[in-house]
Amino acid sequence: MSPEQFRAAWSSFVAQWDATRATDPAGARTLVDRVLEEGLTDQDPATPVSPDVATACEIAVIKRADALDVDSYRRVLAGQKGVDRSPYKHFCTTGWRRLVNPRSDFDLWWYWNEHLDPRRDDINPLVHHLVRGRHDGLPTLPPEVQPRPATTFAAGTPVRRVCLFAAYDADGIVDDYVVDYLTELSRHADVYYLADSTMAATELAKLSEVTLGAWAIRHGAYDFGSWSILARDLVGWDTLETYDELLLANDSAYLLRPLDEVFATMSAARADWWGLHATRRAYARDLGDDRPLPLAEAKQRWRTVNEIDPIDHLHLSSYFLAFRQPVIRDAGFRRRLDSVARETVKSVVIVKYEVGLSRYLMAQGFDFETFVDGLYPYLPVYTTDYWTLLDHGFPLLKRNLISENPRRMPDLAAWKEQVAQRVPNARTDTFERNLLRVSADDRLARSLAVKSRPDGTVDYDDPLSWPRFRREDEWTPKFDHWWAFPVCAYDHTLAGNERAVFEEVRDDPSIKKIILTRSRRVELSGENVVTVPLMSRAGQEYLLRAGQIFVKHGPRVNAHWPLSPLRHNFVNLWHGIPLKRFGSATATISPELERALLRNNGGSRAVIASSRMDMLAMTTAFWPLSYTEVWNTGLPRNDYITCDESRLPADLLETEQRLRAEVGDRRLVMFLPTFKDGQADAYYRFTPEDLETLGAWLERHHAVLGVREHMADTARTYWHQLAALGAIDLSSRRYPDLEVLYRVASGLVSDYSSCLVDFMLTGRPMASFAYDLEHYANEERGLFYDLDRVLPGAVCRTFDELATALDGFFEEPDPATADEYAWRRRIFHDHLDAGSAARVVEKVRSLYLPDDA
Repeated sequence: MSPEQFRAAWSSFVAQWDATRATDPAGARTLVDRVLEEGLTDQDPATPVSPDVATACEIAVIKRADALDVDSYRRVLAGQKGVDRSPYKHFCTTGWRRLVNPRSDFDLWWYWNEHLDPRRDDINPLVHHLVRGRHDGLPTLPPEVQPRPATTFAAGTPVRRVCLFAAYDADGIVDDYVVDYLTELSRHADVYYLADSTMAATELAKLSEVTLGAWAIRHGAYDFGSWSILARDLVGWDTLETYDELLLANDSAYLLRPLDEVFATMSAARADWWGLHATRRAYARDLGDDRPLPLAEAKQRWRTVNEIDPIDHLHLSSYFLAFRQPVIRDAGFRRRLDSVARETVKSVVIVKYEVGLSRYLMAQGFDFETFVDGLYPYLPVYTTDYWTLLDHGFPLLKRNLISENPRRMPDLAAWKEQVAQRVPNARTDTFERNLLRVSADDRLARSLAVKSRPDGTVDYDDPLSWPRFRREDEWTPKFDHWWAFPVCAYDHTLAGNERAVFEEVRDDPSIKKIILTRSRRVELSGENVVTVPLMSRAGQEYLLRAGQIFVKHGPRVNAHWPLSPLRHNFVNLWHGIPLKRFGSATATISPELERALLRNNGGSRAVIASSRMDMLAMTTAFWPLSYTEVWNTGLPRNDYITCDESRLPADLLETEQRLRAEVGDRRLVMFLPTFKDGQADAYYRFTPEDLETLGAWLERHHAVLGVREHMADTARTYWHQLAALGAIDLSSRRYPDLEVLYRVASGLVSDYSSCLVDFMLTGRPMASFAYDLEHYANEERGLFYDLDRVLPGAVCRTFDELATALDGFFEEPDPATADEYAWRRRIFHDHLDAGSAARVVEKVRSLYLPDDA
C-alpha cells in the first residue's frame, strides 16, 4: 500500500471509528482490534476528519496495541517544560514529529525514511506500522550490518576534495570572516557556496576568487537545506562523485588557524566519513561523565543503540563533516540529503538530519573517525573543555559559544583574551564585529554575564522569577523622573513614537532615560541615559524603579515583567493612527480576549491620539480607559515626516541619505501592507500577469517598489513575490524608522495600514489595495471608517482597479482634488507643527510635577 493509498484508507477508517464510538463504544473497540489483527485495507475514498478526531483514533490504536513504552516516554517528557504530560497524547500530537521513539525496538526516523515520504509529516510512522507495515513485513530497525573495511588513502597521495558551504546572513552580507574561511578551504577543496539569504550580486562577487560557484537562494531549510540544494540541483551528484571527499561546512564558526593539520591528520585516518568531534547528550558532565572516552569504546557501546530520545544518540556535529567515496555513492545517503524538507523547529532539523544522518551511516556499517581524540562530555565546543580542544589544535570557534552560551560556560567576557593566548594570530576583532552585528544583543549580554565566583561556584546572573519580581515591586521605591523605554516586542527596535519622545528629553539631565533592549543593539547616547537588556537582572532593577514607562502595544507585551499599574505610569504611545478596528473595538471578541484586553488596556495611565476624531477611535479600542485618558497630542514620530532635516537625529539623517542613494534618481513607491491573522494564507497572491503589469508600470514611471511588511508578520509573503521586480527591502532590520521612508517616498500603496494616515502629511499620492475588504471589514477585524470617505486615494477591490489607479498616480492634482486631500488629512491630524513629542513630554511631566513647575 503506497503512502497515498494509506492516507485515504486511514482517514476513511478514522471516520468510521468516530461515527461508531459516538453510539457504540464497544463497536469502536472491535474496529480497532480488527484493524490491528487484519491490517488496514483499501476502503472508500478518503473522508475528511478533524485533527482532534484523528489524534483520538491514533491514541486508541496505540493503546490497544500497547505499542508505547510509557515509562521511558515519561522520562523524556520529564525534562521538558510546558508540554502535555500524557505520553499517548504527546506522542500522537508532537512526539513522533520530533522523532521521539515509541520504544527501543522502533527507529522512527529510519522507518519514516525507508517506508514513507520523509518530506511529509501527515502519516504517524508507528500507526502505519501497527495497521499496515507489520502486516507487510516492514522492519522497524535497520538490519544489523558489520562494520565495513574503512576507506584509506595511501601516504602522500593527493586527496581531491569538494566542499559544499552553507551560509545565512540576515543582512545579506558576505562577512569578512566568511571570506577568510572560504579562502582557507579553497586551498584544500573546490568550494561551492549557497546562502539561505537574499544577497546582492556585489556581495557574492566577494567570493569569485575562492569558489567555483556562489548562490543566494532564500529557502528557509537551514544548512541542510543548502547542502541539499547544492548536491541535488546546483552542483549535482555526477560532479560530486568524481571527488575523493565531500565536505559539508557552514558559517556558524570562525576559523582560528589553518586547516593543514586537520586534513593531514584525517587523511591518514581509516574512515568512510569523519568530523571534528562526536557528541552524545547522555554522556555529559551533569550526569557524572567528566573525562574523554576513547572513541573506539564509544562506538562499541553506542553505535547501534536505539535511544528513546533521538538527541541521546552518538553522532557527529554537522558544521564540519567529510564523506568519502563509499558514502558519496551510497543511495541511502543521497536520498536522505536530497529529501531535506523545510522545518519550523530547529531541534527537528538537528535530530532528523544531523543525528539522523549519523545514525544511518553507522547502521550501514560505515566507520567514522574524529579530529578530536575521544568522546568528550556533551557538546565540548560549548563547555570549558573547549579551551582544552583549542590547546590541541582545534581550528574553529563556534559563534554560538559566545552569542548564546548554551551550556552556560563562565567567564566568556574574556573570550578574546582566551583565544589570543592560544592562537595569537586569530582575527578576533573580525569575529567580534560579526558578533555585534548578527547576535541577539540581550542573549549576548546574558552569555557574557556568567562569571566564576572566588569560591569556584558560578554566578549566572539570572533574572528574578515572576513571583519574586511581584514581591519586589511592592516595596521597591519608584522615581517619577526615571523614564523607561522598552523596545518594540516584535522587531526589537527603539523607533517611532518612543524614539521621538526619547529624543525630546535625550539631553535633559533631570530625567533618567532607561532603554530596555531585546535582540537588537541600541546605541543611543545623551545626558543620564542607561541601556540594559530587558530580560536581565539589571533591566528588572531599573524597571522596578521607573515611574514612567512608555509602551508601544501594552504593558505586559512591551515591559514583559509583572509590574503593577498602580505603582507605575504606563503611557501607551501606540504605533499608528488606526483605520482598522483593534483591541476592544475588534469586530469579534472572545471572552478570553476580552479579559486579556481588560488587563492590558486597564494597565495604561494614558494613550495618545492625533486628532479629536482619532480620540474617539482610541477610546473605543482602549476600553476601559475614558475619553479624558486619551491625550490629543499628535504622534511624536510624525514630527520627523515634515520637519527640516536639521532636526533629524544623526542616525535617521544617515538612514535617509542611505535610502536616497539606494533609490537613486527613481521614484520610490512603497508597499506597506498590514498584518493579517492568517499571515501567509491571508495575503494576496500576485499572478504572473499582475507582476508583469507592475513591472511595466514601474519601468514607464522610472520607479522602484519598496516592500515593508508588518512588524508581527513572519511569513514575508509579499517580499518573496515582489523581490523579482527589483524591489528594495524596506524591512525594519534595514530601515527601522518609517518616518525616513515617508520623507523619501513618492507614493504609497497599502491595504488598511495606519501608514496611509501618516503618509497624508506628505501630500503625496496613495492607494489602498483592499482586495479582501468585505471579509476584513465584516469578519476579521472591522474598520473604524468608510475608506472611500476618508482616504484621499483610490480604494481598489481588485488588481485591475489598482492598476488603473496607478496609471494616474503621478498626475498633478487639480485644485479641487488638492482641497479634498487637505480636508481628509484634517480628519486625522489636528497638529501639523512637528511639536507632538514636546506635547507628550509636557503631559507626562504634568503627572508628577506641580502646575507651576
